[in-house]
Formats: sequence, structure tokens, C-alpha cells
Amino acid sequence: MIHGVKDQPVKERFTVSDSHGNLISGIDTTAFTAYLYTPDGVEVAGTKSDSFNELGDGNYEYVFTPNANGVWYVNVINSEYFPWGMNDDIYINESDLTGIYEIVRRTLGLVHHNIYIDDPIYDEYGNMISARVRVYSDTASVGTGSNIIETYKIEADGTQCGQFSFWKQVVNP
Repeated sequence: MIHGVKDQPVKERFTVSDSHGNLISGIDTTAFTAYLYTPDGVEVAGTKSDSFNELGDGNYEYVFTPNANGVWYVNVINSEYFPWGMNDDIYINESDLTGIYEIVRRTLGLVHHNIYIDDPIYDEYGNMISARVRVYSDTASVGTGSNIIETYKIEADGTQCGQFSFWKQVVNP
């Protein structure tokens, strides 16, 4: 399933190959037929300013602009290479969800998913009173300078060995 935004062009990409797996370029895009269904199940291909484009190396795309939220369905047919069709569900939202995805990634880091703590500072009791916490997008990058989602500073005051009266974590300026 791919995601799109209402009233914005959506690109459903697909690859065409022969029975031996060789990619087929140069197909006249008028040889493709699309059946596009709204979330209500109404077939609307040809009424949504839809089009086909060749991207090269056997890759093509079907482009349309959805006007309603929900799950759309597309089936692309080529009578020679895939007469049964290639199909996909396309989930359309009112707006771009990139910001929400970024928040979820940060949340995963705050629950100790791909984090790294360094630059510790200790008080006279041996309590860590400050450190840097980095959240990474993937496991392989943890502890490096690459693919950092966010950097935080953690701070606490040490009152005696093993105790503190506050602890905070803030986005590192």
C-alpha cells in the first residue's frame, strides 16, 4: 500500500518484464489501461486527469489526483505483459503525514530504540548529572555522526550517592 495526499498527484509505479525477467523499456504508454476506484467503489479512471509515464529501464508510473480521503484501488493492465493486471491499494489522507512519522521515530528513541548516551558529567557523589542522548534512525548508525534523528541533553541534580531531586531531558540547542 502506498500513501498519498488528497488533491495532490499520486504516482503508482510498476515494472514491466518479459517471461525471463528482462525489463521492457519503450512500451507505448497508450498500451496500458487503468481501472481506478474511489473509496466508495466507483470506477473513475479517465476522469481524474490520470496519465502514464515511462521512467526508463522498464519502469513506468500511473499518475492521478485523488479528490477524497480513504483507500483507493488501482488495477493497471497491459494485454501483452500482464493481462491479469497489477494492482495496489492507495491510502489517501487529508494532509502529508511526514511530521507524524518523524514524531513516532523520536518517540521510539525516547523509549530507548536506537539511542546513544555520551559526554557524561558526574557530581562528587558519582551521580551522572548531565549527558547527551542521541536518537538514530537505524541500528548501524548508533554511536556515529550519521542518521541522527534528534539530540537531547539530560540533566539531574545529585543530592547524595544514587539520589536526585529532579531529572529533565530537553532538545539540545
